[in-house]
Amino acid sequence: MTHTMALVLAAALAAATGQVGVNTVAPQTVKGVPATFDLGGFRLGMTEEEAQRVLKARGMTVRRSSRTDTFDDRVRKLVNMRGGRRPLRGDSVLDSADIDDGRGGRIMIRMLGWPEGARIRGVTYLPPAGTDPAKWRSLLADKYGMHSKDSGAVDGDGLHARWCGQAACLGEGSVFRLGADVGPLGGQITLAQPDGTSQRVTTLVEQEALRQGKRSAPSL
Repeated sequence: MTHTMALVLAAALAAATGQVGVNTVAPQTVKGVPATFDLGGFRLGMTEEEAQRVLKARGMTVRRSSRTDTFDDRVRKLVNMRGGRRPLRGDSVLDSADIDDGRGGRIMIRMLGWPEGARIRGVTYLPPAGTDPAKWRSLLADKYGMHSKDSGAVDGDGLHARWCGQAACLGEGSVFRLGADVGPLGGQITLAQPDGTSQRVTTLVEQEALRQGKRSAPSL
C-alpha cells in the first residue's frame, strides 16, 4: 500500500481504529464483554501473525486454509473493472482456516481484509463429545460470565446459551456475541463480530477505488 493511500484512508478508518474486536485485540477476557473473549485461544481482531503464534503455542494443526486478495488488490481490481489499468500486486492474506486443536476438537477462523491487513472476524469451535450440559454451563460461566437472561435452556441436545454484553440477546445481530449450543455429543460455539462489519471494509474498497479510478458519466 502506498503512503498516499494510507493517508487517504486514515479518516475513513477513524471510526474503526482502536476498536477492540475489530482491528485491535483485547489483552485479556473481560467477563460479559464478548469483544474481548477468546475461543480456543483466538480473539476477534487478531492478525494472521498473532493467529500463527496461537497455533504454535498450543500445538494445533491447520487442516485446510484459503487465502484471498489483499485490500490493495481488491481496490485495484475494482478500478480495472471500471476501465482503469492498475497492475495487481499479487499478494494475498489469510481468508479462513480449519484447525485441529489436538484434543479432539476443531476450530475454524474467518478473516477480514482491512487496509492494514487481515484480522479475525469470526471463530467457531466444534468441541469433542463427552461433556454434559451442567458441566458446560459451569465451564462457560467461569470463563465468560453469566449468559444472557433470555438464554441458557437445556433440552435433549444440550445447553443453549448466548453472550452479547446485554441482558437479552434475542435478535441482537448488531453486537459482538458468543453463542453456545453444546452437550454430550459435542455441538458448536461461535464468536462473532456485529453484523455489517465486513460491509465497512467493502465501503472502504469502494471509496479508495473511486479516488484512484477515472470518472465518467453513466451510459444509461
